[in-house]
Amino acid sequence: MSKASSPLPLRAIVRAFGSAEKAVSVEAYEPGHPMPGQVRVRMTARSINPSDLVTISGAYASRTPLPFVPGFEGVGIVEEVGECVADIAAGDRVMPIGSAGTWQHVKLAEARWCFRVAPDLSDEAAATSYINPMTAWLMLHDRAAIGPGSRIAVNAAASAIGRIIIRMANRAGAAPVALVRSAARSRPLLDGLRLSAIIETGAGGGTGVAEELRKATDGEGLDLALDAVGGAEGELLALTLKPGGRLIHYGLLSGVPLPHGLPARRPEIGIELFWLRNWIHAADRARIEQAFATVSRLIRDGVATSPIEARYPLEAIRDALRHDGRPGRAGKILLVA
Repeated sequence: MSKASSPLPLRAIVRAFGSAEKAVSVEAYEPGHPMPGQVRVRMTARSINPSDLVTISGAYASRTPLPFVPGFEGVGIVEEVGECVADIAAGDRVMPIGSAGTWQHVKLAEARWCFRVAPDLSDEAAATSYINPMTAWLMLHDRAAIGPGSRIAVNAAASAIGRIIIRMANRAGAAPVALVRSAARSRPLLDGLRLSAIIETGAGGGTGVAEELRKATDGEGLDLALDAVGGAEGELLALTLKPGGRLIHYGLLSGVPLPHGLPARRPEIGIELFWLRNWIHAADRARIEQAFATVSRLIRDGVATSPIEARYPLEAIRDALRHDGRPGRAGKILLVA
């Protein structure tokens, strides 16, 4: 009697850009064996992030050839190592970064982009230890210098990354101003964090929000604003910065970019676009490993943790995406093996 063959692994696939719930499907595939310089990683947990959804929508179509497997963050076990790989071995638990493709059971990844995971981090902690914690850490400590008394504003403050930013700022001695769409929904998520104020922006804010920001900074203006929204809300933060202040724009939740003329209107402030992808591709391996080590410590301390709201198998990806889009969601959605 012949032995029954094992079922093929599954992967999420995008063949046309659009809303994630409609654009993502699941198919069986044959991952093959690693080429020289590659490793084969069996993924055990992956997260769903706004950066995944934005890419699926086609926002970066010029650098995203179709079809593609989404997913920028996840953890897995190395199953097989190709030739010319010296630093990664079968059995190592790693995060394959540097490219999309974690939303599949098995990923062929470049060994140089695989980073070992601290042994005391669970798969769930590891699967949420890259995009949000590292972005927050680098913005606050690599791109800006904060300390006690720093006047900081964070929009989308009740999001997973917003809360990580606030906890990191609290540890540095700062009490940020939290900008949220709905104060009623956000207050429970922000409970226990040290804040100067919670300001409701509604559909993007206006003169009332600007006045509340001035009051929250005692009329001094902001030293630093971290903008995940863009559009009118990002513009408002820029206009509320004091001379010499800094706006770090790292997300586009509104789908609207910052106004092109903003730097000319506020030439006395700094406006920086921060994309984790660009930092990763410019940094050497030792620097990335150091950043992961720092973030791992902050996760152990509870500063950079992300609560998990639900877990779905990869084959239920559309259910997971629908859950991810629910208003008032309090934690991350994971895709598990």
